[in-house]
Amino acid sequence: MRYILNIFLCFLFFCSISNGIYAASLQKPRNLYIYGYSGDEQTQTTGKITDTPIRVMVTDKDGFPVSKHKLLFEIISYPKSASGFKVQQKEVYTDSLGIAENFFVVGDKEGTYEILVSSTEDCDANNLIYKIHGRKKTWIIYLIMGVLGGLALFLYGMNLLSKGMQAVAGNNLRNLLKQFSKNRYLAFLAGIIFTVIVQSSTVTSVMLVGFVEAGLMSFTQTLGMLLGIGVGTTVTAQLIAFKITDFSLLFIILGFGFTLFSKNIRLINIGKSILGFGLLFFGMYMMSDAMEPLKSTNQFLNILIKLENPLVGIVIGFLFTALIQSSAAFIGIMITIASQGFLTLDACIPLILGTNLGTGITAILASLNSGREAKKVALSYTLFKLIGVLIFIWWIPEFADFIRKISPKAPEGLSEFELLGETVPRQIANAHTVFSIGISIIILPFVNQFGKLINRLFPEKHVEKSEPYKLKYINSALSSSPALALSMAKKETDRMGKKVKEMVSLCLKPFFDKNDENVLNKWQQLENESDFLKENINKYLVNVGSENTDEQILNEAFQIMYVIKELEMIGDIVNTNIRHQANKWMKSDAVFSSQGKTELESFQLKALKQISRSMEVFNDINLEKAQHVKKKFKKYSELAEEYEKSHYGRLIQNYEDSRKSSEIHLELIGLLNSVNRHATNIARIMLNWK
Repeated sequence: MRYILNIFLCFLFFCSISNGIYAASLQKPRNLYIYGYSGDEQTQTTGKITDTPIRVMVTDKDGFPVSKHKLLFEIISYPKSASGFKVQQKEVYTDSLGIAENFFVVGDKEGTYEILVSSTEDCDANNLIYKIHGRKKTWIIYLIMGVLGGLALFLYGMNLLSKGMQAVAGNNLRNLLKQFSKNRYLAFLAGIIFTVIVQSSTVTSVMLVGFVEAGLMSFTQTLGMLLGIGVGTTVTAQLIAFKITDFSLLFIILGFGFTLFSKNIRLINIGKSILGFGLLFFGMYMMSDAMEPLKSTNQFLNILIKLENPLVGIVIGFLFTALIQSSAAFIGIMITIASQGFLTLDACIPLILGTNLGTGITAILASLNSGREAKKVALSYTLFKLIGVLIFIWWIPEFADFIRKISPKAPEGLSEFELLGETVPRQIANAHTVFSIGISIIILPFVNQFGKLINRLFPEKHVEKSEPYKLKYINSALSSSPALALSMAKKETDRMGKKVKEMVSLCLKPFFDKNDENVLNKWQQLENESDFLKENINKYLVNVGSENTDEQILNEAFQIMYVIKELEMIGDIVNTNIRHQANKWMKSDAVFSSQGKTELESFQLKALKQISRSMEVFNDINLEKAQHVKKKFKKYSELAEEYEKSHYGRLIQNYEDSRKSSEIHLELIGLLNSVNRHATNIARIMLNWK
């Protein structure tokens, strides 16, 4: 017994000597240029050998590599019922760099395989465990489905959030539009608010192109707001950077509950906003979960490394933002990818610069068929972003260091992927915010001078319009905001009202001057333009209505369509009924009596006043004036009877002129009274709607 004990003590002695000589330490080596260099936590398809070898580094007590050190590789864990798995070599020697490499063949079952690596030469050396994740052969299909499905939910959530917030804001958008042009700083603030509501800098910039094209504001007045747009998008990015994906289903439940059980339109719209917010984060969760296997895909990781090239990053950010037409969406996607540890801040900054440039391309495209002023807006927005990119591109490393200093720090002890996933999402949001605020601070004091420069570079040119008719206020970019869309439709309807009123003002001219046949051509021209406006306004309203279920929006759209119908009927009275009488009149030798002519002119004036009053009611929603219009119609109907009675009196007295003009005279009185009736209907629909 004592003999065996002596042998054991000798063995311990020799181990301690060996430890003193070798003091071997096993480590998982790292390489700054290759992700997952050690081969740990890599993923491979079942039945295939790993792409990256399992690498183990052995060093001595001083940290120097130990060559020709024998290591043992043993499989200690595998999925249930798995077979066919093996390490390529059970024993491997380290090379001159102290690194031993071995490959692993994944079994036929998906799951995690664990390999224990130990030293055969140093019993006190530490052991290492490597994990290899087996995946199905169809993994790429599920990855694509997960990423695209998550992206679809993300974009749909942003769209739902945007529409819900716009509906909640409602007429406040119109009030904001009236106020933001007072000075550059108010415009800057309004740009921030507007973009937060609309949830897209691209949509807001395209709206501004529409405003200028519609004549609602001048080019110079938009410059301050354009800078505010850039800052407004950063609010969305900051919200996305908060890691609240775990609560996404709670937001979905709350939003769905509001939309399902509430009968109040405002609460329903609030519910849509909350639902969109939840879907946005749930989409991020799906994308993040689907991309998990890419952590071990070297080809993908090598592509991401190339993004640290500023020009490559800027081009990719520009193209992707131009494709999805939302900088906030692309920033959200960047944050999702970064949360997996795939992106460094140095790679993200060029992408941020590119996405800022990309927001301008849609505005430029929207302005191609617009006027010169609208083109200036789109160009200025893009130039603002370009100036920012040209300033920041030379300072990317210093800019990245500054962002790291002002951003929260990650806890210690995290792996490389965990460290990036913990810190970079917030750094992306902060970099985007600092970039936009920095541009604004630099350019905002000089926007007036910038506007003068653009005006000098692009002086106004007077070019004959090739198109006979053109919409002035309606712009497809504004349809994303129902309140503004209806406001623009009302302005086009007011234009149509003025055309119809002009027709009525000319309706008696051929009866008093038979030689003036040009007036009939003028009627036709005005009628054609009115029909053009009617058709396009109706199409626009149907498009707006089809995308909204808000009862107030639908009622207001119906109200505009009803007014258009009444205006069209007035135009038809002039260009069809009165035209028919004019053709007969100019072929005859009849003339009106002096008293009859005075009555017709007087009644025409009443009709013109009634149209003006009704359009004022339509534009201002003045219910008191609407009641006044109704009373006037009753008075004018009585006046029409008096004029007819007066005409019969002249016939009894056997006035020659009255006898020859009798039929047409009475017809004109009746038609002008019909004009009064249709004009009054415009005011009446306002009362009924209210």
